[in-house]
Amino acid sequence: MINKLSMIFFFCLVTAQYDYNLEDINSSSDTYGQQISPSFFQDAVTLHYFGYFTWGTCTNRFGQLNNIYEDLKSQGYHVELIGIASGSQSSSSSGNWTSNNNSPVCIDNSSNEVWNDWGASQRDLFVLDLNGDLVLHQNITSGLPDNLESLIIDLFDQYGTEICDLNDVYVSEAHTSGNPEDYIEIYNNGGEDCSLEGFKLDDSQEMDDLTFGNVVITAGGYWLGYKDGDSSFSSGLSSNGDEVWLSDPLGNTKMVSLNASVELDGVQLSQSFSSDGEGCYTSPTPGEDNTDCITLGIDNQNTLPQNILLFNNYPNPFNPTTYIPIEMKNRENVIIEIFDARGSFVKTIFSGFLDRGIHKFRWNATGSDGIEVGSGVYFYTIKSNSVSLSKKIVFAK
Repeated sequence: MINKLSMIFFFCLVTAQYDYNLEDINSSSDTYGQQISPSFFQDAVTLHYFGYFTWGTCTNRFGQLNNIYEDLKSQGYHVELIGIASGSQSSSSSGNWTSNNNSPVCIDNSSNEVWNDWGASQRDLFVLDLNGDLVLHQNITSGLPDNLESLIIDLFDQYGTEICDLNDVYVSEAHTSGNPEDYIEIYNNGGEDCSLEGFKLDDSQEMDDLTFGNVVITAGGYWLGYKDGDSSFSSGLSSNGDEVWLSDPLGNTKMVSLNASVELDGVQLSQSFSSDGEGCYTSPTPGEDNTDCITLGIDNQNTLPQNILLFNNYPNPFNPTTYIPIEMKNRENVIIEIFDARGSFVKTIFSGFLDRGIHKFRWNATGSDGIEVGSGVYFYTIKSNSVSLSKKIVFAK
């Protein structure tokens, strides 16, 4: 019985340095006698198996890999399997790996340079995708992964669909209460289809709620997720105000701030956002073009939480000092922080209890390290147990 092992995936946005240049010694292989390397096989998914070809278990695993390799080749997939034996072996003992197997077999040098460069151990399997990037490194002593063949096929299905650029995708709408229930919409503003694989979505910087699989958003299209839906987020969005964080596989982040839920003429309004994070109340249009912003009347504005009022900073744009006014209706514990346009923390302006009344805080465009930040867009936020509010601020040197 083959055990299913846990797999380790690596998202690589740059070409990984997995290389070698070794001779193929398998006379049954099409590349027999040639010097081969990962780059030798253009536009192919390559499987690299490290082991001792005089040992029975190593030989069995290589044979199982060769069966998958031949099956995929028969289906028209461009897959290559390369066995890389320890340099302590000799070509005269290669019969075990080359018997009934037609994939390339190579022998490392006596110092096992390739094994060391790759960080390989006996019976390790490395899978490189069509771009030569590492997608799987696993020891298969206990057996092949049950889903190895489907994993390889998925790599071909993803080919041609680039990972989304955080500059092109953003949270375009969110809904916090009522009917429809909590949902988040992501829009692809780019000119090409792209995949959200490796992106994360959460209502905090913890980024431990939803990690996307290979979800493709068409150019000008949307991803729509409902709370607790299939392959969706699970953290509920507070009707008193919340945040939605989106990060790419490299850890770069964007954040939009949701104000408190508002009902207008019996409809719970959603909040829609532009690419720069500017938001407003709109009629709910999940998965469709956003409607025009709604200007709230006095009665509707009174439905917003009144304990904390966050005003526009002044001046804005500023250089090098600006002031942030806040009005407290009741005494409450708050934290006021600055974030950059990518959602990265810059500085804490204040943390503690604020009494009732108007308070003014000064920011001199420095980070927590005391060094002046670069020109650009930033956000100042105030958070309490009941609400989270933010506004955009521009530092222009």
